[in-house]
Amino acid sequence: MSSAKLELAASVAELRSATHRPLVSIVYHSGAGHTAQMAHAVARGVVSGGEATVAEHRIVDEDFKGSRWLNEEVLRQLDESDAIILGSPTYMGSVSAQLKAFMDATSSRCPQRKWVDKIAAAFTVSAHPSGDKLNTLVTCSVFAMQHGMLWVGVAEGSSLGIFFGAAGRAINEPPSAMPSAEDKLTGELLGRRVAKLTARLRSSVAGSAQVAAPLDRGERDMLRPCRA
Repeated sequence: MSSAKLELAASVAELRSATHRPLVSIVYHSGAGHTAQMAHAVARGVVSGGEATVAEHRIVDEDFKGSRWLNEEVLRQLDESDAIILGSPTYMGSVSAQLKAFMDATSSRCPQRKWVDKIAAAFTVSAHPSGDKLNTLVTCSVFAMQHGMLWVGVAEGSSLGIFFGAAGRAINEPPSAMPSAEDKLTGELLGRRVAKLTARLRSSVAGSAQVAAPLDRGERDMLRPCRA
């Protein structure tokens, strides 16, 4: 599975219909490769129970022009996903600039409510046991709530005592060595839980699913903070 391109190509609908399983997309930035290792662990968890399919997109320089996100294809593909899991290293106590640029680029979807009731989750890696990782995960959850998504944390927690999402440690070790096997297991458990809950949600609305109606002008005005 490629970590450079979201492996939905032009066939998101085909992928979902062919497998009859919900699609979980993982969008992440990784500076040195450690967060990428967590992303792959989360992806393994998603497919481990056979309840969902997975696609990864590692945010790369080609997604931007200057500091502005320009990869509209990825955003359209995420529109078709049933769940979105975000990943970022914790830099200076928060998400990386690259992930934040991606988040900001989704603002036009906020008034349209395109991501309402999708499952959302997140994972992060930083050097210290705390390292303000919780703030990174909370930042991701606030972003998800802006879109009306449903947040999922980890049920089992981790050696770091964090339940809000999956968290790992890495300093200057090679990505093959860190995050630890235990941290990556936490990532797998998060992916597995997201897949299970996404499949359950999709099953519960099968045959009666309703798409959120577009907002009228008055409602859009109320949501101006999404696009200010």
